[in-house]
Amino acid sequence: MKFKAAGSGVVVSFEADEVAVLRDLSRQITQVLDGGVPDHGSDAVRDRLFPRAYVDPTEDRAERDFQSVVHEDLVRAKAHAIEALVQGLDTGRDRRGRLDVALSDKDVELWVGALNDVRLALGVTLGVTEDRDEVGADDLQASGFGLYDWLTYLQGTLVDVLITGLNN
Repeated sequence: MKFKAAGSGVVVSFEADEVAVLRDLSRQITQVLDGGVPDHGSDAVRDRLFPRAYVDPTEDRAERDFQSVVHEDLVRAKAHAIEALVQGLDTGRDRRGRLDVALSDKDVELWVGALNDVRLALGVTLGVTEDRDEVGADDLQASGFGLYDWLTYLQGTLVDVLITGLNN
């Protein structure tokens, strides 16, 4: 993956396997988003993507009321971000086995949101914590953590593009 400044946005150049991974992860997140209002505690990934507004268990009614008002809007916003990521991949320009994806600042914002959701879901699956130790190459989750780190780099670079531009 490479980044190049382009006007008020950026061009991200992906290898074919990176594109395949982003498409697959986007498909998986879309499936999670299609699950309706989460029954908190029944699915750790959905709990992470749709955290409770009211942590106190005595506030379950207030939580249900809150979710009934905001859940569909949250799903719509998350789905829109994932769609923007996939659309960027669909409209990218193939250059000798690499896909160049031109992103405006608005596209970058949507991609950051989509990547955040993908990272959250993957992080839950892997059991990522803030005090995570390095994973050895022989660890069965090594490829998952490598993917998580790659997504973190991609998202972080896009956040930097939004904040300071690519060349600053």
